[in-house]
Amino acid sequence: MNNEKWNEICFLLSDNIRTDISESDFEQNVVQALRVLDWKEYSGDIEIRPSFQVGASNRITPDFVIKDSDNRKLFVIEIKQPNIPLNSRFQQQLFSYMRQLKLEYGILIGQGIQIFYDGDLAKQEDPILLETIKFTKDNDKGLKFVEIFAKENFNQESLRNFTLNGLKKLNRREEHKELTKKLLDENYQEKISELIKQDFLDEYDGELIESVLENLRIEIRAKNALPTQSELPKREFSKERIVDYSNGILPIELNPSTESEFKKRLLLTKTAYITTFYKNGTSKQKVWNANRFRETSGVLGNLRSRPEFRNGEWQKLGIEKVLVSIDK
Repeated sequence: MNNEKWNEICFLLSDNIRTDISESDFEQNVVQALRVLDWKEYSGDIEIRPSFQVGASNRITPDFVIKDSDNRKLFVIEIKQPNIPLNSRFQQQLFSYMRQLKLEYGILIGQGIQIFYDGDLAKQEDPILLETIKFTKDNDKGLKFVEIFAKENFNQESLRNFTLNGLKKLNRREEHKELTKKLLDENYQEKISELIKQDFLDEYDGELIESVLENLRIEIRAKNALPTQSELPKREFSKERIVDYSNGILPIELNPSTESEFKKRLLLTKTAYITTFYKNGTSKQKVWNANRFRETSGVLGNLRSRPEFRNGEWQKLGIEKVLVSIDK
């Protein structure tokens, strides 16, 4: 039953509407969708664009206010044209209505459905986004929406459980991000080296372990992360590319490979990454802050003017080649 109701809502609010439908016409479709959930204007369940006095001289006019049989306000709905993405400005408008009407729940309807909660269960100042639901048939989130917000099932216990589950998922995601950030932090990677040293102290002396660790790269990296230029093996660097190998001049490779394309990208990003490869097999990467780089500037000329890349100096430093990339 919930499946049929949700699919009908998708039909009314997405499948069967023009892309350029006006907000007033879309409002009528929302009224029909609310009817699918058994909220009806003639029964007094829905107030359409009611006006409420706020303070001495101000009034607010939300699109819909849903009420129970005792005329108590349950939640507020704000609608937007479905051809306009739901953005923070629309959300703030809904938040204002929720606060003024002292309602814990608010729903934003446009390209999809967003459900917000503003109560004691959440520990933050602004209302929190519990769920975003796309208008796709047989959507599990849509079925849950019908289950919770249909008139016959609407009750505080179901809402509370729905809210607690939503907050739990949000907190889990935040904790996941926070732990990931800590593990990727350079300071934690230094701790890994210390743990390795402690693990081998029973077999080797500390000085030897430190000497070995100095020649190793130890780090934690996200599985899907692309390698930085300094991590690329030399065979990758040596693949056939457009490189400036002028006689007696330091080889400098650009990525993008043509100077014109590189310059165009650099003027947009104002940042590039310079990886210097040394004959002893090591490499170093540093950021090129190009805020003063102009349309009239030359890329290779700018790079070769650096003291360490000048002829005679790069040979003394044991530099073999340089890779300059827009992307890290």
